[in-house]
Amino acid sequence: MRATLARRVIWLASAKAVAFGLGFALPLVLVRSLSQTEFGLYKQAFLLVNTATTILPLGFAMSAFYFLPRCEGEQGRVVLNIALFHLMVAGLTGLALLVYPDLLELIFGSPELVGHAHGLALLVFLAVATSVLEIISVANGEVAFAARLIVATYLVKTLLFLGAAWLAPSIEALIAAATLNYLLQAPLVFWYLASRFPRFWATRDWPLMRAQLAYALPLGAATMLSMAQLDLHSYFVARTFDAATFAIYAVGCFQLPFLYIVNESVGAVMIPTVSRLQLENQPGEIVRLVARMMRKLAALYFPLYACLLVTGREFVTVLFTESYRASWPIFAVNLTLIPLCILTAACDPVLRAYPAYTSVLVRIRVALIAVLVSGLWIVTAHHWLLGAIVVMVGVAAIDRFTVSVMLGRVLDVTWRDLRLFGDIAKLAAAAGLAGVIAAGVRLLVAGAGPLIVLVAGAAALAAVYVASVAALGVATAAERHALRRHGLALLRRVGVDRREPALRDVPERARVKP
Repeated sequence: MRATLARRVIWLASAKAVAFGLGFALPLVLVRSLSQTEFGLYKQAFLLVNTATTILPLGFAMSAFYFLPRCEGEQGRVVLNIALFHLMVAGLTGLALLVYPDLLELIFGSPELVGHAHGLALLVFLAVATSVLEIISVANGEVAFAARLIVATYLVKTLLFLGAAWLAPSIEALIAAATLNYLLQAPLVFWYLASRFPRFWATRDWPLMRAQLAYALPLGAATMLSMAQLDLHSYFVARTFDAATFAIYAVGCFQLPFLYIVNESVGAVMIPTVSRLQLENQPGEIVRLVARMMRKLAALYFPLYACLLVTGREFVTVLFTESYRASWPIFAVNLTLIPLCILTAACDPVLRAYPAYTSVLVRIRVALIAVLVSGLWIVTAHHWLLGAIVVMVGVAAIDRFTVSVMLGRVLDVTWRDLRLFGDIAKLAAAAGLAGVIAAGVRLLVAGAGPLIVLVAGAAALAAVYVASVAALGVATAAERHALRRHGLALLRRVGVDRREPALRDVPERARVKP
């Protein structure tokens, strides 16, 4: 199970890493081709599209992970219900923007996007309607197909956006490029569903739809509230400040795609695995699985968090130019979400395996949303830009820790189980020490350019972190062996063979271990 889980995570994470590489250049190009006001309007428009795609379907497509394995021979009905629900939500949202374009002024507090209402209506409709493909393909066990799909769709999207930014850098061109991207995806969605679930459109099952709604809507409400925690602050800032100031804030809230690449990949693979363990009544094995996953994520996230805290000012300047240097304080607070992502990745699969506790989660998040709205209202009324991100991160931290404690009780985690998480504390200590050394190096090269400071600080942190992890004995013997094997394989690919001369011409399978 561990090997299969790791392979699936690697497939999805690799695909999303390629997608990240393809799309990472886009905001860097746009900040250089658009004015701050235009870039702020672009961020507002696509904030609306992303919010609609993630929140409005209420996580209904995620019911595929639960129902596809349990509906052998009737999987087409599950898929049809998901497609119909997404089409209904997409149609109602698009119609609302067509009939009431002034909704955009109500949402963002300015009329600058109202003229783009018709284009955004079509874009939101297509984005929501086609968002089922990746989820259904992963739930159907086709992780390799999903990985290729991710790379292909991101490649097309990036080329279209870069073409629009180069030929006619404007909001209209970017909305048209995004619309064309989803128009190209629509026939792909239909082809996939028809080929994997023949005649799925002729298998309506309303009792099953009710069962899917009963499963998905409570979880979807909890997810919607969680996403609201992450997005509401941007809407408050957009309503209070002008588009140019919102551009500064949006850059400060820049989310490293790497985090979501890993988190989404881990979540997509962990959800069915944890669900199976729950079905087999093995809560202890779920705790051990979650502990292993958190340990691996901590090994990546803690040094990244420390590095960006030390070199974040240079990071923002190198990526987004000196014009956005004022984004650094916002970015520094926003970085706190990096270690919190570990708890998010741990909690979500368990929550989906234990839907009986969803009502408790919804009550927790309703209370936190009330706190969030009150805090955002106060800080934006006083035009405290930094306060908006402080309130958001604070509420997110309370949410993650509260939910973690609740799920610990669900899984009967005891004090003795805490030893499973001992390596996470060691990794935090290693990252903290490396961050202190990197801060000293940053001071030594402070007079150099931002790129040199960034590279020097990151290199120092990496060296100290790796040495500290080795000294603390965090890596297991199997992990050290795997690293050594992969390192030797990498050296051989670049023409350096460190094996003994007598073994170089002997195939690895033919060697006999003593």
